[in-house]
Amino acid sequence: GYARYAAGNGVVGAVVAHRLHDLADYERAAADVADAVERIRADPRVDGDRVALWFFSGGGPITADWLGAPPPWLRCLAATYPVLAPLPNWGMSGTRFHPVRAVAKAGDLPVVLTRVGLEMPEIAAGVEEFLAAAEECGTGVEVVDVPHGHHGFETRDVTDESRDAVRRAMRAVLKHLRR
Repeated sequence: GYARYAAGNGVVGAVVAHRLHDLADYERAAADVADAVERIRADPRVDGDRVALWFFSGGGPITADWLGAPPPWLRCLAATYPVLAPLPNWGMSGTRFHPVRAVAKAGDLPVVLTRVGLEMPEIAAGVEEFLAAAEECGTGVEVVDVPHGHHGFETRDVTDESRDAVRRAMRAVLKHLRR
């Protein structure tokens, strides 16, 4: 739906079929995303110098690669109800997939973060850690709050509030793509 919505707003929207099926798959999934981004950027219908990447939920740890070394063509990184600090029982604290640590190297890369008010406490804690780290290093994060939204709110909480949150997040991403 997000890719279709983006396309309806005059930009190319693509969905990446990465192979993140298990905690052990982050390396493979990150490679899948990087490969797909390069193929999409090479498409003649795409302005490869104006790209935004949008991550959801458990894909959040993959943002660390892009935050830690943002390429010049990356205009915005968006994350919706993301896992931004690997959960303690995941056994990934020492891996590269730790956006809270990576955001210190994001520089002036704009981040659009959609945060749900009814998030699982362990995921919400990681989001708050990320926001604190971003503020400390000066990375600009635009937060779109969905106070009454759950993880997966677009399909779980279909309300005016949730529809408005998707519209606000898309407008923010498009603003960065079009500048």
